[in-house]
Order: sequence, then C-alpha cells, then structure tokens
Amino acid sequence: MTNDDLNLKKESQIDNSALEEIMKKEITPESQREFFEIFKDSQLFMPVIYSENLFEGIENAKPGDVIEPSGRFGFDINCLTDSEGNMAVPLFTSSEIMESTGLRSSAIAIFMSDLADMLKQTDKYSVIAVNPFTEFDINMPVDAFLNLFEEPSNDRKEFLKELIEFLDFLKENSVELEENTTLFIRSDENFMIENAVDGVFTPEGPFYVSSNPKYGEDLKYTNILLMPKSKRILPTGPDNDLDIIIAPGTEFHLQDTMDKTQNLWMCGDQPFYDKD
Repeated sequence: MTNDDLNLKKESQIDNSALEEIMKKEITPESQREFFEIFKDSQLFMPVIYSENLFEGIENAKPGDVIEPSGRFGFDINCLTDSEGNMAVPLFTSSEIMESTGLRSSAIAIFMSDLADMLKQTDKYSVIAVNPFTEFDINMPVDAFLNLFEEPSNDRKEFLKELIEFLDFLKENSVELEENTTLFIRSDENFMIENAVDGVFTPEGPFYVSSNPKYGEDLKYTNILLMPKSKRILPTGPDNDLDIIIAPGTEFHLQDTMDKTQNLWMCGDQPFYDKD
C-alpha cells in the first residue's frame, strides 16, 4: 500500500468529533447555532434495513452482467417508534457510538443534505434523533431539520443581514455597568418563568428592558432584573420606554418569586461577549 493509498483512506474517514464536543456543552443559543452550522454539513451514520432482494443474482453474476432485482429495491430507515407511534430517524456521529448503544443494524454514512432530500418525499417521520440512547443526545422535529436546508427568501436574507449588523453594533457599543443596577420588564404573560429552564431564563434575541421602575405598571407580571457591576448593556436613549438592550444568551437566574406576579432575577454569564 502506497502513501497515497494511506492518505486517501485517512481522508475518507468520517470525523464528527467537533459535533460531539458541541453536544456535550451546555445548551445555549450560541452552542445551538454552532451545532446547526456544523451538523447541516456533516455525514452521519444512519441505521437501515436493506430490501431482501438487494443482492439478488450477485452470486451467479459474471463480469459484464447487468443485474435487475425484481420488486422493491433499496433500503428503509431502521427507525425508532415511541408509544404513540411517532417515528424518529436515528443518526449516530460514529459507528462506535452506535454499537455502544446495543443497536445492531446495518448502517450507511449519509450527508445531511441528502437525508433532507429523502425526507422531503415523505411525511412518515416526525423527529431526527442524533446519538439516541446516549448521555449527550439531541432531538429535533423533522420540519426544523428541513428548514436548515431551505434557501431563505430575499426578505429573509435582508432580515438576517440587518440582524447580523445589529448584533455587531451591540457587541461594539455595549458598556460595562459602573455600579449595581436594577432593571425592569413587564408583560401580560409570565414569559420569563414559562421559558426558564431549571430556573434560568436565556433570551434568544436582543432583550429590551427598562431602567424606569414605573414602566408598564398596568401590565400583569413584573420581572425585576439585578445587574451586577461590570455586566454589559446597551443604552438606547431616554426617549424609549424600553431604553436598555441586553445581549442574547444572557443568563438570568431566578432568585425569588415574590408573589404570583413578581419575580426577582440575577444576571449571570453573558457568553455573547466571550468572543471579542
């Protein structure tokens, strides 16, 4: 075997270690974006069941023969089914991880873009399950998976362009608080509590709040945000009721449920600013 043969073999190996490292991280908007960026270009192992006639005629074939199996030809996804009959497409980042789950199945290595093309032809599957039966698994609806490969409309492209420009502006112009500060956000829905995970609320987009303690007093729910010194915010000016912007991904830890309509939160990590 020549060095060229060795290099070709090495290049043909599937390495999803970067994807696996992200899956082990705490789930944040930033890690989700990082996961999807790598995932959509990845090649993963998908358990399959080959049709019975896949190799029909091969044992008696001669060089130059054209083999045409009868009936249905190819493979089916060796899917997972829950108690309600919902079907999931299992994917594994490596054959070793698939074997470690005890799943015994033939498998093919498939690019996610090719899988998306396949799933566009059917509505029988509802979930994509990456490394199921493992400690670090990720599930997503098939619709969300397919959306990763949709070409955005011109309006969507313009929106994304403006959002990226705004996030760059937010990062460059945010200021560190010189003292401990209290901010407020009021609403008719208790959205911070409803969207908190283990007592931590993390806004997915720019989070608009107020420095005015009387802002929105007619609204039902009050969330009081404690911002320690050195945390970063972007003031928008005194003419706005929501005059403070807080970066997406900022963690707010629930400190106290003061009554049924008032909650107290402490600002924690702000990973948005970690990549200056």
